[in-house]
Amino acid sequence: MPPVTFSLSRRLVLRGIAAATLAAAWPVRAAPPAGEALLLTLADLHSPYARLPAILSAVRAVRAEAQGRPAALILNGDLFERGNVAALRSGAEADWAFLRALAAELPVYVNLGNHETAIEDDMAATVARITGAGAQPLGNLIDRRTGRFFASVSDRIGLGGLSLGLLAVGTDNPFVYRQPARDTLVLPDPVGFARDAFAEVTGGTDLAVLVSHAGVSADKAIFAALDTPMLALGAHDHLDFTHRAGGLSYAHGASWGSKLGVIGLTKGAQGVALDMTWREIAPGGGDPALADTIVAVKAAHLTAEDTAVIAERPVALDLPASILVAVEAVRAATGADLALLGHTTFGAPLAAGPLTQFDFDAFLRFDGTLAVAEVPGDRLAAILGRANQHLATGLDARTGDYVHAAALDIVPGRTYRLATNGWTAQNQKSYLGTEDLAFAEVPDLRLKPVVRDALAAG
Repeated sequence: MPPVTFSLSRRLVLRGIAAATLAAAWPVRAAPPAGEALLLTLADLHSPYARLPAILSAVRAVRAEAQGRPAALILNGDLFERGNVAALRSGAEADWAFLRALAAELPVYVNLGNHETAIEDDMAATVARITGAGAQPLGNLIDRRTGRFFASVSDRIGLGGLSLGLLAVGTDNPFVYRQPARDTLVLPDPVGFARDAFAEVTGGTDLAVLVSHAGVSADKAIFAALDTPMLALGAHDHLDFTHRAGGLSYAHGASWGSKLGVIGLTKGAQGVALDMTWREIAPGGGDPALADTIVAVKAAHLTAEDTAVIAERPVALDLPASILVAVEAVRAATGADLALLGHTTFGAPLAAGPLTQFDFDAFLRFDGTLAVAEVPGDRLAAILGRANQHLATGLDARTGDYVHAAALDIVPGRTYRLATNGWTAQNQKSYLGTEDLAFAEVPDLRLKPVVRDALAAG
């Protein structure tokens, strides 16, 4: 299904905006001092059961510390994870309990991402449940069956004497949506959509806010097309950075609930000043009621195979270091000089202690084939130039999808055996910046068993 260019239906854009003005009105929690508020943000949660109770407690702590300043929370897409079998088998019971608890604390907005149908097959059913949980769904995805937006594309909210104009966009890559939902979706080009709608949505407000689940490449194109002051909240690529330049404040808030963004808003003579900070969310602890719910869900839905211990991990690793463990396992299994693995193949980092199959699936989200290619040194150097973007220091160096790779001293005239997983090989333009590498599948090897065996071997 090709992406739909939205310039052909500006009337539909405006209809979506008009609908947004009739969206559920959140109560404004008036409190001194006037002109100050908080905007909290999370992105790409993917059912992080190890951290959901801690996130809920962190939100409550921020609110308590805010001394009455009104606050709202934006969940920027991908709340759910099908690879979490406890979430899948329970119908995301704990995830919905988490969302209901958040919505009881403060106004919550949910931008529709590509994993909103991870549990439900129908985006409309997910939207209805988000609304029923007390949150406000937003997004520019269109129901092919009705020709209407699944949710309001925008909203204007008041917080402590500040007015915020929100426009929500999602990714238009059809292949990142599950097949049962894919055929019901029309996916507007996020750049064209934002160009057509942003001024109308945000005009006259104190702060224009782009809530994007389109990825950093699309976001950069939106910034170039609009060239207007804004707060932009990015997601989809699982990146972790803050970029500020001129009138643009742009933040990606990592993934798997590892960070809570806390953005202080202060209205002054020169506009709204933003104080952007991030709170690290450690696994474990947190709200006791939600923690008990997760324990009960896991007890009811995990099998002996799910809870079987694969290995005892001596130390905890951060996510990049954890991924390099998998990268080395693939390199060794394929006899390659170097292995590369796409960043969104991974979720939660490797913790210390017993690693169960359930934990392993939270770390390595997807299985798949392994493939190898012969690559000249100069081309491999170019590929590695866009790898490991978690280390990038500027927006120009960020391309969205990227791979993790170990360091390698490259001899330009030499040819190297390069290994990767099938998804990265099939999508090499996005991940490697190439289109013509001749990858060949390695017989009898698959990603998850290779990495699991390496972890079990220690």
